[in-house]
Amino acid sequence: MKQISILSCLVALVASSSIFAQNYSTSYHFSNHKVFYQTNGLHYDLFNEYEYDNQFGAYRYLPTLQSIRYNRVDALFVGVGSDFADPNSEILNIGGVDFDGFIGYSTGQKDWQYRASANKAFGNWLIVGGELTNSSATNDLWRTGLSENSITTLVAGYDYHDYYKAEGYGVFSEITLGRFVNIGASYNYTTYSTLENSTEYSLFGDGNIGRLNPALDPSADVVAQESIGMRLTLNKKGYTKGIITSKFLAEAELSDAGFNNDFNYNKFEITSLNYLKLDDHTLFKFRVKAGSITGDVPEFKNFALGGIGSLRATGYKFYRGNRMFMSNAEIVFGDLWNYDDGELEINGLYLTLFLDSGWTDFVNSSSNDPFSGFESLEFQTLTHNVGAGIGTGFVRIEVATPVAGSEGFTSLWVRLNPTF
Repeated sequence: MKQISILSCLVALVASSSIFAQNYSTSYHFSNHKVFYQTNGLHYDLFNEYEYDNQFGAYRYLPTLQSIRYNRVDALFVGVGSDFADPNSEILNIGGVDFDGFIGYSTGQKDWQYRASANKAFGNWLIVGGELTNSSATNDLWRTGLSENSITTLVAGYDYHDYYKAEGYGVFSEITLGRFVNIGASYNYTTYSTLENSTEYSLFGDGNIGRLNPALDPSADVVAQESIGMRLTLNKKGYTKGIITSKFLAEAELSDAGFNNDFNYNKFEITSLNYLKLDDHTLFKFRVKAGSITGDVPEFKNFALGGIGSLRATGYKFYRGNRMFMSNAEIVFGDLWNYDDGELEINGLYLTLFLDSGWTDFVNSSSNDPFSGFESLEFQTLTHNVGAGIGTGFVRIEVATPVAGSEGFTSLWVRLNPTF
């Protein structure tokens, strides 16, 4: 019962903060309920908010993609179309049906890739749709955004994503309940394939671009999966009221539901983003991620902590497991805040102090209890990194070091758009 109570309390804490911090009522006029945008980064200044909280956008089983990108498996990918980053984007509307997607050529894979979606909205509360995909993809958008990763790969030779090929189709729906609650569900059939490195080119330096893109699993380079996707989002659009903005996301990938799959597993994950204005020049930011996987799971679906956007004084994906907990706490000191109008703006330099904490573990895969294994999660079992940063609206420099007793090394990071 101890492990159940720990994770249950965690879920209740972050979910309740996401609901009640927003003063949950739909009677407020929009002028009193602003949408919170964090404007210190490429996602706002140069790339039309592609990167801002992409996990919390329109419901998609597969992650957001861009039609122009550069990485070590695609090399230069050039496409036309929309990028699945804006929930209101569309290429074409016929009879109330929105069509979205892109098609393009990967110079590294030497193939054409595409993604196409059609959906229909019924009022302001229901969306149903379907999607076809044949494209490279990554699960690492929460570490660093697509635009930042393309730039660092091309310029400095640092590619911080791992990739796979996704081919398949799905049908999905999303229900909106009031201003703050969104529930999504989907059926998906996806064939995943291992992708190999196709380029080592960068303008300056070798970086880590020569790091091999990992296989899906030691036993398989191709994995065919049917699954049910489920999602609960609280305050997806980032409404803010008063001094607090809080968002919550719970996701489930159910591949052990009677399907004839190569791997039978269920994956659960929660994310909470929280922003607290302490005064006109000080903001406290707090992110929590936790996850659990049961059953027989391919290696590329396991959790991994360490490196950019994660535990910043730890090796890239150094900690792995089918159980995971991570928190990032950060206090930001800036020159000018416009938080009350729903936009966090920074003029000139700003300073940050942060604490990254994380834990992973492998639990017997025969257990179907997603709460098992968390009994060893205690403060002293967490890995802790501390650090400081200085930045402007365009770039940020961070220095992180492990706390005594934690594995890792002092690290220097140059960031273009921190992802939370």
